[in-house]
Parts: sequence; structure tokens; C-alpha cells
Amino acid sequence: MSTGASDREIAAMFDEFAESVSARAPFCADIAHAIGGNFEPTIRKLLDHAPQPQQRPVLLLAAIHYLVLQDQNTALSQKYPSVTGTPHMTSIDRNELAADLHEFCDTYRNELIDLIRTRHTQTNDISRSALLRLVLAHQPVIENSILIDIGCSAGLNLHLDVYHCTYTAENGSWTSSAGDVVAPALRCSVRAEAPPHIEIGTFAGRIGFDPHPIDVDTHDAMWLLACVWPDQLDRIKRLKEAIAWAKAHPVDLRTADALAALTEIEAMHDDHLTIVNSWVLSYLSLDEQHSYRQRLEALGQRRNLTWVYLEQPSTTPVLQHDEQIARDPQRSELTAVTRIDWNDGVSHVRHLGTMHPHGYWFHPSER
Repeated sequence: MSTGASDREIAAMFDEFAESVSARAPFCADIAHAIGGNFEPTIRKLLDHAPQPQQRPVLLLAAIHYLVLQDQNTALSQKYPSVTGTPHMTSIDRNELAADLHEFCDTYRNELIDLIRTRHTQTNDISRSALLRLVLAHQPVIENSILIDIGCSAGLNLHLDVYHCTYTAENGSWTSSAGDVVAPALRCSVRAEAPPHIEIGTFAGRIGFDPHPIDVDTHDAMWLLACVWPDQLDRIKRLKEAIAWAKAHPVDLRTADALAALTEIEAMHDDHLTIVNSWVLSYLSLDEQHSYRQRLEALGQRRNLTWVYLEQPSTTPVLQHDEQIARDPQRSELTAVTRIDWNDGVSHVRHLGTMHPHGYWFHPSER
């Protein structure tokens, strides 16, 4: 059992989370407020059973969502947009919602504890693939590289070159598309006057590493859906399509945490590696982040590779980020997009801009 954050700290985390997502996910915000704002800590204390790195609101919210999706006939379940298929109503009675939530969590207390003890937040949103394509379309475009996703969840972003990505100018002046038209469709708004390069190289192999890889052919795929905010019906639809695609196009998924994955990667002898991380390294301690970066840099001095990371500067201060973003208290909460190439032992670092954490938009660096 975790001995991490105090109840007051956990309550504050839920309230801060609710404020941060209220515009994009109002129902999720209402649930978080009902947990964080209640004087009775019964529901919050469920997070005491989480490992410290996972002691975050999103884990408890995902566990509740998972059980809601399994039992869709409860009073609470019938309020979830992901169950009803209709958007959240702002006129919902918050006191009634809180009462239904407490009844549900009391009924499923043992199941919730089991999920919180054993599960990890595993979204790895496939819309990030649209950003990964943009990053890998920058020169040099690499052919026949081995694509490696560390913290891959179900490995859905290992199909980043296949998804049909449509990019549109923020001002509506242009549209550009790439990918397989029969594959799941992604859309991304780009703040740019002209269309960016979107053609990328080929991959000779695809490997995903995760401490708890999700097998899309099992009921575990439901956990991926549970990690999506219940308001975001578009994300849920895309995820279901991506799961169906992954079932038909299996990839090599291996069980390993980030540092253990590097041990396997260090033994590989392929010509070129493309290693990606998206909202994974923030879950590592600072010491682990430091070790991860040091080992990848040492590997890059010995062999050619490309490292792309989509990470939040405020929670990954050990990584190389655009200093103007990292030093800004507000902008450091954004998701920064970075690509580092090593060629013959020499590194080239590019801070390419910022993005929506779920890939809805990309703001390229102006420098």
C-alpha cells in the first residue's frame, strides 16, 4: 500500500484536475470535483492502494470507468456519456451524481482496490500518431528503421505510418493528408501558413515495450477504453477502430519497463532505430529519467538512431526541452515535441513545438 500523498494533497489533485479538464471533459470534471470536494475521504482513500508513481486522479477515474463499462445498468453508469452515447448535460444534478458515485464505489470497493493495485494509466492516445508522423517527416527521413515505442501500452502507435492523417491549417487555408485511407482516421490542426512535410520513411520492424502490455485480443482492451475520458466520444470511437486494426495487424510487444527496455535495445544490431516516447517519462522518477537519458545518449554515440519524445517539460525536467518553454510556468505544462538524431556519434537536437496532449493540434516552433 502506498504511503505517498496525504488526503489533503489528493483532494487538491482532484480539484486541480477538474479545473484543467472542465472545458474539454465537463463530465470527467464533475466526477473529479465530486471526489476531491467531498469532506468524506472514502473514495479518495482508494488511491492509497496505488503504487506511488500512479497515485494520480486519472488512475482512480479509469478504474471507475472500467467498472461502469462492465455494468452499464447502475444509476452512475447511466450518467456516463460513454455508456449513453450522448454528450454530458451541464444541467446535471451534482449532488445526485455524487450520491450515485459513492453508492457505486461502495458496491465495487473490492474490485476498485484490485484495479488500482494492479493497473496503470495506459492511454497512449493514437492521435499522437499524427504528431509522430509530422516529426518523422522532418529531414532526414529514415528508411528501413526499426520503430520502437517505449511505454507502448497496446502498441497502437506502432501503426503511426498507416493511420490516415488529415492536417488542416488553423486558419483553414489548406488541408493535407497521408496514410492508408482504409485505416483509422486522425485529424490534427497545425498553426502554419503552408502545409508541412508529411511523407515519412519505411519501417523494417515494429517493437513495443511496456511494463504491462495490453493484448487487444483479450478483455484487457476494455482497460484502454476506460483510460479515455468518458466525455470524449470521438476519442473512444477512434480507439475502438484502432483496436480493431491492431487485432488484424499484430506487432511485437514485450514486457519491460523503460530502463529494462533499453537493456534489450542496447543489444540490437539493426542499421537504424527510431525510438518514441509519448507521455511516458513523466511517470518515471527524476533519477530514472536521468538514467534513461544518459543511456540513450550513450547509445547514440555508438550507433545511429532517432529519439522522438512528446513529453511535458514540467514533469520531465531532466530531458532536453526548449528553454523558453521549460522556463515558462504556464507553457511548461504543455506537451513539448522534440526530435534528436544521432549520426556517426554526433547528435542534432530539434525542439519542434508544442502539441495538444491528445494530438488535436500542433504549434510549430517559430525559431
